[in-house]
Amino acid sequence: MFERKIVKSGNTSYVLALPIDWIRRNNLGTGRTVLVTENDLGNLIISPKISQRIKKTDIVTIKVDGKDEERIFLELLNAYIRNASSIVFEGKEITEKDAKIIDFVSKFIGLDVIEHSTKIIVVKNFFTLDQDMSPDKILRKIDQVNQSSIKILEKYFTEEYSKEEFFELQKLNNQTKRLFTLFRKIMISILESPTILRTLHSNTLQIAKNRIFAQSLMRTSECMLLMGKAFRFLDISKKQNERLHRYFRRMNKDYKKLLNTIYNKIYDDAFDFLIRSEESQKRLEDYLKLLTDPLEVQAIISIINIYSQLNDIAYEAIS
Repeated sequence: MFERKIVKSGNTSYVLALPIDWIRRNNLGTGRTVLVTENDLGNLIISPKISQRIKKTDIVTIKVDGKDEERIFLELLNAYIRNASSIVFEGKEITEKDAKIIDFVSKFIGLDVIEHSTKIIVVKNFFTLDQDMSPDKILRKIDQVNQSSIKILEKYFTEEYSKEEFFELQKLNNQTKRLFTLFRKIMISILESPTILRTLHSNTLQIAKNRIFAQSLMRTSECMLLMGKAFRFLDISKKQNERLHRYFRRMNKDYKKLLNTIYNKIYDDAFDFLIRSEESQKRLEDYLKLLTDPLEVQAIISIINIYSQLNDIAYEAIS
């Protein structure tokens, strides 16, 4: 906390000296603009404009010659996470690799190809961080995608479940991956410019919790995809599937209750979830020992693994 004296300037205004360390940390100076807002208590909050606080690296060039697809993807991922303003792919092998590069670009929210030739591909980063891109909003978007996946999986028990449903699950899983990568990008921006937290109406502890929540929800999406693979070939007419459906419904109910607990920040309710979860996992593991069909085993293991991810969320909530 700093103390500063108010100095009168002219007949109608007063000025206040700002700490030099704060000015330097936020890359401010003469002529730059700050935001002055009044909170509910009547206190004035001075903060840099968000456009000044989000640091972007300049153009990042990725040479594609002699590199496999994984290496190119990892370099693109690093440039994206580090908030490069533009990413340029170049090399003699552009033509033979351009389809894969464009596919990679499509996996990232905010990136778009603005130039494409036989020698070069230029990608522009159109991402901007605002309230719609806050960690809380991204977390809810991942949850919404997961709930869409649950609705598709429910079709296995109520109507025909075909390869089209499975392909839709794959699309939803890819969407959660894109959202989680965007979440990581936002985390980097916050770590580099902590004052962004004021604009997002959040704090360091909540951001750290949200990262665990988002990572667990992404892994939950992977578990749902594995369950969907089992459902493609599992015989729905089997009597055992009534029990599988019962476990599936219980998992769905527990999932929704826990996420509502997180959104409403009633973290004490997470204790109740952990008790229920332990009981559910024990029943699932006992049932697993009776199974012989590999597809049924895979479906039950997927539910167990979803509970494991939800446990991580609950433990983080109460810590």
